[in-house]
Amino acid sequence: MGDWVRVVVVDDDAEHAERGVRQLRRRLAEHEIDTRAVEGSAPAAAKGDAVTFTEIAVALGGTGGAVSILIAILREWLGRRAPQQRVTLTIGDDSIEVDGVLTDKHGELIDAFLRKHSAS
Repeated sequence: MGDWVRVVVVDDDAEHAERGVRQLRRRLAEHEIDTRAVEGSAPAAAKGDAVTFTEIAVALGGTGGAVSILIAILREWLGRRAPQQRVTLTIGDDSIEVDGVLTDKHGELIDAFLRKHSAS
């Protein structure tokens, strides 16, 4: 997907997952960061579980300022999600997964992950 970050939310409550992704898309749109709905197959860890997943792609292009805004929005959004949700960010073949409560360490890892790929 090149300059796009795939964001996959896995949750046992489909309505909750959809609502969370809609909130994320609205927040990103406020800052003119492009998103796309993505149809895909369930993440490997979700197969056979009673879970649903929602996936969108978020533009990672633009200036360094856009990446900083994206990082801030993702950190804020991840901090408000339900504890049972897992969120995976994927760029190319590289992924990072956050589950449970978002910690400062998770935030630092997400920052480093996005900045690494925005520099390429």
